[in-house]
Amino acid sequence: MPRFRVTHATQLTEIAFDDGGMNLLSSDALRELREVFPEASSTSTLLFRSAQPRLFAAGADMAEMQRFTATEAYEFARLGQEVFASIERLSCLTVASIDGDCFGGALDLILAFDVRLATPRSRFAHPGARIGIVTGFGGTSRWRKVLTRPAANQLFLANRVLDANEALDLGLVDRVAESHDDQIARMSALDSAATQLVKELARGTELSRIELLRLAKRSG
Repeated sequence: MPRFRVTHATQLTEIAFDDGGMNLLSSDALRELREVFPEASSTSTLLFRSAQPRLFAAGADMAEMQRFTATEAYEFARLGQEVFASIERLSCLTVASIDGDCFGGALDLILAFDVRLATPRSRFAHPGARIGIVTGFGGTSRWRKVLTRPAANQLFLANRVLDANEALDLGLVDRVAESHDDQIARMSALDSAATQLVKELARGTELSRIELLRLAKRSG
């Protein structure tokens, strides 16, 4: 059974994650996730959520990781980095909708999205330092675009488990509400060309005159 279910609406593509268990980011899950993103590349808004209530994702598959050789561990980290970087490169608006626990590698995952929405029962943690590992998925560098250093220290060094309101106060999530349907509907109605232009400029990309004219034409 596929772990990721993709559905399309007029301007919204949704990816729902359900592995029948704890929504673990195993090697197989990451490879499968890598394959679904090209399918979503032409949408206006990409929404990623869990299909399981009160659980977003529990992070990397620790049982699998314990069996890795050094080479396999390196390849696993590179795979996660590749998948998460591909999310950042998407030209559409990307939204992570979080309901429930979002731990470890799943926290790295949501940092790759443009917008993070959470329910009041969501919790966030990165227990790597407590169990003697450092994430290889890029979270230790990607947080700089989202969090202050003191906030990152709470997650990556102090092993704090943050509730939704604490995550909102620290800037980890952008909104906390029981339902985000209205917000998602507004975001999916945004002009896709304008969204692409804003994302390119936010990345510091130097656009050529031809590219600017092309984007301006699409916006018009």
